[in-house]
Amino acid sequence: MNPTLDLRKVQRITLNNAQLTVNILTLGASIQSVYLKGYEHSLVLGSSKIDDYLNATKYFGAVVGRVANRVAHGHALIDGKSYNLPPTLPEKHHLHGGVNGTGTKVWSIIQQTEDTVQLQTKLAHGEMGYPGNMMVNVFYRLLDSTLEMEIQASTDQLTICNFAGHSYINLDGVGSILDHQLSIKADHYLPTDKEVIPTGEVTPTANSAFDFKQLRTIGRDDYPELDTNFCLSLASRPIRTVATLKAPLTGITLNYQTTAPGLQVYDGRHIHLSAESNINSGELNAYAGLALEAQHWPDAINQPHFPSILLAPENTYQQITRYAFN
Repeated sequence: MNPTLDLRKVQRITLNNAQLTVNILTLGASIQSVYLKGYEHSLVLGSSKIDDYLNATKYFGAVVGRVANRVAHGHALIDGKSYNLPPTLPEKHHLHGGVNGTGTKVWSIIQQTEDTVQLQTKLAHGEMGYPGNMMVNVFYRLLDSTLEMEIQASTDQLTICNFAGHSYINLDGVGSILDHQLSIKADHYLPTDKEVIPTGEVTPTANSAFDFKQLRTIGRDDYPELDTNFCLSLASRPIRTVATLKAPLTGITLNYQTTAPGLQVYDGRHIHLSAESNINSGELNAYAGLALEAQHWPDAINQPHFPSILLAPENTYQQITRYAFN
């Protein structure tokens, strides 16, 4: 945990339009809740208690980085120089930017309107082992029944950069997401070892348990368990729908859109949150929410054939991701 973190400084921002009400926490620039007109439950998981966001609901809705996902053994070779990024215990690997990553920062509010907000944080050279001072901005915008998240980052030194939004989605607000239907527009996925580090293979989804080309129930008989990067492209692309999630009870559909080249899908098998903390009703248990994390491919700095996550001072990192509900 970030030793300088003062939870008393955390603010909650409410964005409204005719279709959506969204609550954003300055802690981690986190999406705490999303309410669609006509429904009483939040479409993303969250807690009513701020301190849960450092414990039971760690990463829930947060913008994680400066490198999301895993960097094997924290090893990064940048411009011929070796950097050691500390393990994110109890893992032996570096995960989501480390214990003081952006998901643990109290971000500053730069500007705000009724349906938009800009949040900002600064990362120091050497912080969590990374080179370069970095400025990170996140913009949340409501566009009818769509929540848009734009992440921008700049650096004063060659570094690595790969941010992801980490919301857990349950469109019914109760039960398990294994009964939701999911489709993913990906021809390939990344197999991993037992420690969820990519093996380096880029494997076709066709004729595998990871084939979600057509809308299918997540937890069918050949369910493989999901903590998996689906390969959308070899570089950032214009925004497009890359996944669709449909709820069995409410019939609510999410079209998940992004510019990113990868999509990590995690089934939330380790979730547990008491009924007292849950912003919806009831206790949350395994598979209560599905994380869709637009990103570059994990461990890319150690896999030369993966899309590069290097960021130079003359460039700006940008990702746009949209949650389009109907």
